[in-house]
Amino acid sequence: MSKYCLSLVCPPTAAEALLDVLPASEGSDVFTSTHVHSHSASHAGLSTREQVMGRSQAVLVQVLMGEDALSALIERIRKNFAGVGIRYWASPVAIDGEIK
Repeated sequence: MSKYCLSLVCPPTAAEALLDVLPASEGSDVFTSTHVHSHSASHAGLSTREQVMGRSQAVLVQVLMGEDALSALIERIRKNFAGVGIRYWASPVAIDGEIK
């Protein structure tokens, strides 16, 4: 079965709620989160400081999962986080494993 890495960039205010959804999502093998800066040509929704800096605070969440679970999770996020401004993309995973 093909695996994908789903990357989600969300505002810090939505991060905890998004992270709460992931453990309950079927097919998510592992996920990580980290604080990042988000860069965009659009300044909509940015504070004055963020506009001057040209970036905003964000949280990057990456989830490793199968194709069927990927579609289901994206749909769940669409429904539960409408209007939040979460950006996402999925990339195929060539290889994954665990070194014990």
